[in-house]
Amino acid sequence: MKKIFFAFSALVVMLFMAGCNNTNPIWGLWTQEPALVQKTEIMFNDDNTGFVFVADTAKYETTWQQDSLLIVKYVDPYAKEATESKSYRVSIDGNTMKLEDVNTGKVTNYSRYVEK
Repeated sequence: MKKIFFAFSALVVMLFMAGCNNTNPIWGLWTQEPALVQKTEIMFNDDNTGFVFVADTAKYETTWQQDSLLIVKYVDPYAKEATESKSYRVSIDGNTMKLEDVNTGKVTNYSRYVEK
């Protein structure tokens, strides 16, 4: 009986650990590097929503989806209507993310925000 209980407990722990590792590396807050005139940050939430902050002020609310491309719809938070939609190629290496605009080819670099 103890062996069955131990085996069942081990299985539950393994399933829990596997579920915890099912995270998208894009989730979180990213800061544009190098910083332009004003600090620009983009937040990707786990419910496919997010925000773009410029100088610590919410400039856009976003909705996003990610398949082979990252598609972001930018919404003016005051007008509540989509202002534009952009498609990006994404590459993430640790705490560095590159977004390449599919239409213009412009690459923007971001660093993951890590609280110090």
